[in-house]
Amino acid sequence: MDQTSLKVLDFLSTYVTEHKKGLIDEVLSRRTRHLTFVLEDIYQSQNASAVVRTCDCFGIQDLHVIENKHSFELNPRVVHGASKWVNVHHYQEAENNTKACFDTLRKKGYKIMATSPDKGCLSVHDVDISEPIALVFGTEITGISEFTKSQADGLVTIPMYGFSESLNISVSAAICANILIEKLFRSEINWTLTEDEKNEIKLNWYRTIVSRSEILEKQFLKSLNHS
Repeated sequence: MDQTSLKVLDFLSTYVTEHKKGLIDEVLSRRTRHLTFVLEDIYQSQNASAVVRTCDCFGIQDLHVIENKHSFELNPRVVHGASKWVNVHHYQEAENNTKACFDTLRKKGYKIMATSPDKGCLSVHDVDISEPIALVFGTEITGISEFTKSQADGLVTIPMYGFSESLNISVSAAICANILIEKLFRSEINWTLTEDEKNEIKLNWYRTIVSRSEILEKQFLKSLNHS
């Protein structure tokens, strides 16, 4: 984070209560990028919104959204403002947005695992979290694409013991998040954000919660340029 951004962060912090600043610091201390979720062509807004909310609840900072066939839409009644606290990355302009997403994630060091109800897949309980993991969830009806199935580093399933063979995607995401985040918390892996990452996210959150932050920031930067 550059010096100007740090100054803006300090400036906006004067408009945030001590209680809110303490809460933000506490939440950031439990945020991670070691685990990230990927949604491939989700088309039901309630499911998309529920997954965003799950990411926030379990401290997953980034959600990657592939839009090959369907646009990603949020339902305000479901998301409950969680989209303000999660970084949503859209892939919608490439010929193959799934490939573009996977290429980006692999450059960042992620191992790509995809969820599947098929027998013989690795149980989510047994996923190796020593490397950063990007977990892919497919569309509501057909699941992950054939491209994802062939290009993922592994397939993951949630063990089930009833007649039904699959779960709603938002339920699947919540279960996987709970299991994998708990594994991270119990591990000795350095899964936390760097101080620079925390400051970048904190600045975005301050911009969200401070009334008229855009105008205040412009005025502050103008005063810096004239000092």
